[in-house]
Amino acid sequence: MSLSLSMSSPYNNILYVGPDYKNHRGGIGAVLSIYSRAIEPFNFIATNSYKNKWYEILFFAGSVFKLIFILLKNRHISIVHIHGAKDGSIVRKYCICFIAKKLFLKKIVFHSHAGAFDEYYKKGSRLYKYMCRFLVNNSESVVVLSDRWNDFFKENFHIKRLMVIANPVEHKKPVIVKQKTDPAVTFLFLGRIADHKGIFDLLEVIIKEQSSLRGRSRFLVGGNNEVDRLKKMIAEGGVEDIVEYIGWVQDDEKDHYFNSADYFILPTYHEGMPMTILEALSYGKPVISTPVGSIPEVIEHNSNGYLFPPGDKRQLQEILFEVINNPSKYACMRQEAMNAAKRFYPESIKTELEKLYAEIS
Repeated sequence: MSLSLSMSSPYNNILYVGPDYKNHRGGIGAVLSIYSRAIEPFNFIATNSYKNKWYEILFFAGSVFKLIFILLKNRHISIVHIHGAKDGSIVRKYCICFIAKKLFLKKIVFHSHAGAFDEYYKKGSRLYKYMCRFLVNNSESVVVLSDRWNDFFKENFHIKRLMVIANPVEHKKPVIVKQKTDPAVTFLFLGRIADHKGIFDLLEVIIKEQSSLRGRSRFLVGGNNEVDRLKKMIAEGGVEDIVEYIGWVQDDEKDHYFNSADYFILPTYHEGMPMTILEALSYGKPVISTPVGSIPEVIEHNSNGYLFPPGDKRQLQEILFEVINNPSKYACMRQEAMNAAKRFYPESIKTELEKLYAEIS
């Protein structure tokens, strides 16, 4: 963590709190990783580190002691910007908020990243709802990823300020697309291997239509979680020549696979603003996804991608064949994808952050 002062920086008095961005597994960690490279100084405390349950308890205890030490030592910190999601994240961020707000009288920004924050709140226990209300109501500003959250937060909480700030994505160097000798269209999926990400819906479609897809398409699947189930389904479905599991992908590997792909596909059921979709756009890859969360604000159907209702495997199948059978549309959609990424570049997001901090200082 950096606490060096730069008198000209609007970030001198900001302390960021969230999951470890150095060993992240996507999501909030990916957002904070970009923040760390774009913001100077980037004063930061990690509250979890993506390891086992017992280690995480000790890790968070250490985070609490670090928070107290930093706020005691560095009185110039006036705003604590908390990045959170749902479930255990709310418990951790409630503790952080209580200490920073009630013990040190710091101003709080709560940055909500959960695509299903509303669902978890409505079905949560009384204690869970209390922690959510404490966190939101004690924040000088709540930051959300899209306008769709406005009504929910205004109806369920006493918010002082609500601001929409999109997730950032980094510039990607243009890659010269060589004339393909392989006629197969390559689709890339990166994300959690789980039902709610729609990956198993996609596999069902591939297995059902394999005779028509073989030789005309290939699917690269990267991610973690239910990997054994994924591999078993690929093998038993007889599509090992069409679908390849590429493991957890990051850094240079991610560059390689995005540049190798023609389309990015995420048939998800629940999202906030998926970092992988923003990354796909920055690589100039049209996106096939669903109109959930903030995705419809980023992907325009038949322009920079395709949208279909989550769980609608028939429509997913139709889109796959539309893409495969009409390659002439690809160049235009690729350009539209790159154009769409521009408003998410770090310099645009920094302008919004600096506006927020100036308003609540």
